[in-house]
Amino acid sequence: MANAASGVAVAEECTARFQELRTARAHRFVVFKIDDSLERVVVDKVGARDAGFGDLTASLPADGCRYAVYDHDFTVGDATAGEGPRSKIFFVSWSPATADVKSKMVYASSCEGFKKELDGVQIDLQATEPSELTLDVLNDHVS
Repeated sequence: MANAASGVAVAEECTARFQELRTARAHRFVVFKIDDSLERVVVDKVGARDAGFGDLTASLPADGCRYAVYDHDFTVGDATAGEGPRSKIFFVSWSPATADVKSKMVYASSCEGFKKELDGVQIDLQATEPSELTLDVLNDHVS
């Protein structure tokens, strides 16, 4: 399906990998990129279920934009609900300052349309430098 704002389509593999992460918990993360022709969003990398957050951040280029989804596991110590394991799916829009302007514009204009294809994303993050994408940042969003 083409994104009306940018004309960028979403490859079926993107939604398939996301559903595997969301429903089957088959992956820890999926990184997406817009292909070189700037015509569609495709899967760039898939993190195995045992991958860590550091594996995700290492998959994001220092000078290129990407989208990613990350299945973040954490423990809640709530007096009313009791302590227990929880999980939230984060959508990350990675747009480093060193990326070229055209790339940043295409990713920004395609972001909302792409997120709509990923039904089940719970928390949205935008990051332009590594300090904006840490486990502390994720944990702040779930507490």
